[in-house]
Amino acid sequence: MFLSSSRPPVRLRFPVALLAGALVLMPSSATLAQKGPDDTGPKESKSSGEVQLEVRFTDNSVLKLTLREERLEFTTQYGKLYIPAADVRKVELGMRVPDDVARRIDSAVADLGNTQFRRREEASAILLNLREKAYPAVLKATKSGDMEVANRAEEIVKKLKEAVPAELLNARDYDILHTDNSRICGRIEGNTLKATTSQFGEVSLKLADVFTMSAKGTEPEPDTTNVATAPINMVQYQAEIGKTFTFRVTGNVGGSVWGTDVYTTDSTLASVAVHTNLLQPGQTGVIKVTVIPSPQVFVGSTRNGVSSAGYGQYPAAYRVHK
Repeated sequence: MFLSSSRPPVRLRFPVALLAGALVLMPSSATLAQKGPDDTGPKESKSSGEVQLEVRFTDNSVLKLTLREERLEFTTQYGKLYIPAADVRKVELGMRVPDDVARRIDSAVADLGNTQFRRREEASAILLNLREKAYPAVLKATKSGDMEVANRAEEIVKKLKEAVPAELLNARDYDILHTDNSRICGRIEGNTLKATTSQFGEVSLKLADVFTMSAKGTEPEPDTTNVATAPINMVQYQAEIGKTFTFRVTGNVGGSVWGTDVYTTDSTLASVAVHTNLLQPGQTGVIKVTVIPSPQVFVGSTRNGVSSAGYGQYPAAYRVHK
């Protein structure tokens, strides 16, 4: 990918979509076997009704699905709970780093001090690509006694703070589960949950890629009474670094977009809303837009029928969220 001060003549076509990894297609099965603490063996689960969830992933994309678990095994500091899935109203997921990813992070942090310049550069790129999952290890590396490691880690931390929402960088190591009458801190056991989507059929939901899960109807609708209609892009706001604006937007796929998750301020806002899966084409909704410093590089991708291009550093950037 070549970066220049002028727009690239063609759009980049390589997809960078988290949903491909967050959902693993599963073969259809007639029954689901579960074993509880008092079971003597597997038995056919008894359905207690379908649980409709809206899942927000760590890349800010959103997917509606039906949970196929009868209950969630939830470990707390006071013991293990078995919570009926039908009672769950919302789950705020803590940070999960799979073992293979943790090994990649440890190896890359070690290579920040490698004697070969190429290896140091590759390590920095790996850690930036792993985003919030690498952040705690990189932050720790800023205290290294090796000045090369410490300096590179500080530069990576700076770039991650510019590109990744603070709520992801400061993620907890435990989950918060909400029911109608309680708010419980602990950890959902396992790495995946069984679910069904209208798009993909039966799937396995990877918890490491989930930010929140909310039961249908539990999230309040935003008050749109005094919300301004969105501008075409955010160029007129690019001096407002750190500020968040709320706009009413109608999604479309025809605008020009540069970046992925973080966008140049001249990217078309209505198309960015579709690219991030906050809105469908033709759907009108309220979104929040936060103006942030420009990263050194904007990465292109194709999502939801919108192709974005890569670009170099720009006067400012923005990200969108609910």
